[in-house]
Amino acid sequence: MEESRLRTYLEFQFSQIIISGNVLFAHILPYSPSMITWGRTLFSSVLLGSLLYLRKRPLFFSSPRENSISFALGILLAVHWVTFFASAQISTVAVAVLTLFTHPIWTVFLEPIYFPVKIKIADLAMAGLVCFGMWILVPKFELGNEYLLGVGIGLISALTLALRNLLTKKYLSSHGSSQVMFHQSLATCILLSPVLTQESVFRTGKEWASVFLLGTFFTALGHTMYVKAVFKMKVKTAGLLSTVQPVYSALLAWLILGEFPRREEFLGGALILTAALVESLRYRKRSE
Repeated sequence: MEESRLRTYLEFQFSQIIISGNVLFAHILPYSPSMITWGRTLFSSVLLGSLLYLRKRPLFFSSPRENSISFALGILLAVHWVTFFASAQISTVAVAVLTLFTHPIWTVFLEPIYFPVKIKIADLAMAGLVCFGMWILVPKFELGNEYLLGVGIGLISALTLALRNLLTKKYLSSHGSSQVMFHQSLATCILLSPVLTQESVFRTGKEWASVFLLGTFFTALGHTMYVKAVFKMKVKTAGLLSTVQPVYSALLAWLILGEFPRREEFLGGALILTAALVESLRYRKRSE
């Protein structure tokens, strides 16, 4: 039992290391969030669909209702990804990533609606700590402030991610994570396809290679592992554990983009990551 829990924890953390590189492509690729997201889900759905076919596993569920739910949740994933990249382009990588990880707050309050769990004082304390960390991130609450706008869009990304995770676990946890991600990636790709009539597609081989890498390694592999881990633990726990991801993203942004975090990002990030550390310790002490 302990070995299984440790394996789930390690798989989850590995998925976070992979996913942390996603946000860098918002600055590497000179395209809109919609175009980048369309490209990543194109390659993600093709790869996942091909793997399912080669492994002789069905692409779709036997239940039409579950297929409809799975594809509908792809709409939430599309909104999440587009707003996440938009937040990074408007403000900074650190602001976008740290704002995204307010989704544990949303999860703490939304999870009792869908699952028989109760909100605990410790959950409220962790949510409050994350919320205070987010407040520190914005230097001035003024209209037109790029940090405030980035945080606002990031909060939408966080909310849609929390809803997608909760509803995916509630309705689809009996199915394989590869199938779920295939459906949601394909739904996102189809939903965003009208962007092809508004913008030029990726022009150079380097840009196509970047999108291919984003869609396969950073999306198909990373998010499939993430969904698999979420199916094995409480969504609230997964959300709070994943708040360690900003550390990975900030380090990559510094090394690759030369984007050094501001003092506010250090302070706000420290509070958010404290919540992640506490939840990690709580997870190890209880059974899921």
